[in-house]
Amino acid sequence: MKTSSLRFYSLIFAELCFLPILFCCNFFLNKISSKDYSPNKKKRKLVHDNKVYINIHEWGGYPLKRTKSVSSIPQFECGLEYQLQRFNSARKNIPLLINITISDIEKSPNIDYIKKDTDNIDSVDNGGMDFSGYSSFYEKIKNKENAYVILSNTSVNAIQEDFLGSHIKYMEDHPEVGMLGVSYCTKIIQTFVRNNFTPHLQSFYILTTIDVLREVVKLNGGFPGVGIDHKLLLIRKGEINLSTLVLKLNYNLAVVQENGEVYQFGRNSVLDNSFNAWKLYFGDVRLISKKPNRINPII
Repeated sequence: MKTSSLRFYSLIFAELCFLPILFCCNFFLNKISSKDYSPNKKKRKLVHDNKVYINIHEWGGYPLKRTKSVSSIPQFECGLEYQLQRFNSARKNIPLLINITISDIEKSPNIDYIKKDTDNIDSVDNGGMDFSGYSSFYEKIKNKENAYVILSNTSVNAIQEDFLGSHIKYMEDHPEVGMLGVSYCTKIIQTFVRNNFTPHLQSFYILTTIDVLREVVKLNGGFPGVGIDHKLLLIRKGEINLSTLVLKLNYNLAVVQENGEVYQFGRNSVLDNSFNAWKLYFGDVRLISKKPNRINPII
């Protein structure tokens, strides 16, 4: 059994052993949580470089266009071609650096096509999947002046919107936001402790800054999710942990909803998980989305 698989099943076994205690703790924390988010939030450092650094991660075996199928979520078109179209359109108005990371790059027949529409291509290991690409890109930019960073993969809905300017403006106006995304889930699904409240941004599109990523890496002792090749563990230790770390740093998270409105959320304290302050749908929002994984502009 691979190390990541062993880690995941060991974690699940430990949770099963303490399931009654964990369930009661979550019930208690959810019950006593406050109905309002704390206004005392950390503020991000100013951005000094107006260039937006973008990393799109891809697996070499995917075609440029594909259909994404996830259980209980409507199918949608996606793929690297749509991502390149999206960001090359945005760079007409905003200076961008578009970097592509590809795992199992030898499986891709499209390298020449990709080169035409991007600034750089990096081959990365498939251990860590998307987070292998994200961490590799972070290593390239971590010593640059503070700037906005987008971490994304190719499972983004093909629908094209003029979104980036509104996302950047929102971040400029709201320095209390450490990360902005376009989709969320309120719980860890990969667990038997079903009453957990763990709101997090889904990592197919994340807007943050170099400085916030530096803080995350310092707090975590490394980039989240690196080297994990078990998908369920990667969701917990990569995607969910990334949001959790930003909340621990006392920033808020923000999600752009389908209607273009933004919802901010945070964590008040270790003993106040803000369960009663939550105002949106509980669970994976894609279950009720008309166009899941779509990047919507802010109205």
